[in-house]
Amino acid sequence: MLTFGDTTIDSQRHEYLEDGTVEFPVACYFDDLKQKSIPWHWHEELEVGIVREGTITIRTPNGQWQLSKGECFFINSSILHTIQAQNPEGCSTDSLVFHANLVGGNMDSVFWRKFVRPVTSNAGIAMLPFHKTEHKKANELIQSAWLECLHSDYGFEVNVRYLLSQLFVAITQNHPEISAANQKKLFQHSERIKIMLTYIKDNYSENVTVRKIADSASISESECLRCFRNVLGISPISYLKRYRLQHAAELLDGTQWKVSYIGQLCGFSEMSYFSKSFREIYQCTPSQYRLRDK
Repeated sequence: MLTFGDTTIDSQRHEYLEDGTVEFPVACYFDDLKQKSIPWHWHEELEVGIVREGTITIRTPNGQWQLSKGECFFINSSILHTIQAQNPEGCSTDSLVFHANLVGGNMDSVFWRKFVRPVTSNAGIAMLPFHKTEHKKANELIQSAWLECLHSDYGFEVNVRYLLSQLFVAITQNHPEISAANQKKLFQHSERIKIMLTYIKDNYSENVTVRKIADSASISESECLRCFRNVLGISPISYLKRYRLQHAAELLDGTQWKVSYIGQLCGFSEMSYFSKSFREIYQCTPSQYRLRDK
């Protein structure tokens, strides 16, 4: 598993709910995006968040959105997404990740049928941005729910559930209609991307090609390129390169292995290409990256 800020992600880019419990399935996270971006991943739980500092970009298969300090967001269940900082001087987010049954309860209940299911079953509702002026109520609900979890005073669980329930009421009243055809296309692309990302994770140190990535999802090379472009906005080889470099950075932080060995382990056969590629992303050589905080 990999850890980004306080977020743990498994080998299939799936995020684990670390701090939630069966009795109260809510986890709180703080992510310092100055250190590193949150990579493409998904989780079954729903997520709401607040931009504490700076400006971020959130990307999903549906598109991308920029949010500034004080603005909030909602990410639906099992939606591929990534969060990146737009200003290097400092950027951070607070988020709550929670199971849908916290709000919906039993799947036979009116809460689930009327308020939760219409949202979680709609693939067109991937991510909803809540800007300060246009969505004041949604921002207040998310901010309040976060503060309740932060302080954890007696009865905060009831208050958090109520606030998130009110958010679902607001979403079901205002979410845009998405055509069934568009939902199906987005879902198909997302499912294929999940398979291909898993293949890359399992084989990144080997000789990975577009053909092999496409074969993992039983699609053509052209469809593979189209899926990556439409969902992630980059080519499969560009994603592979970034993934290798991100894993290399983690090994530089977490081990004392030789830089050349880490490069080879992450799929770079030539040290010069590894150093050049690493500098393009991290603005320093692998050796400088390892020594940056010492």
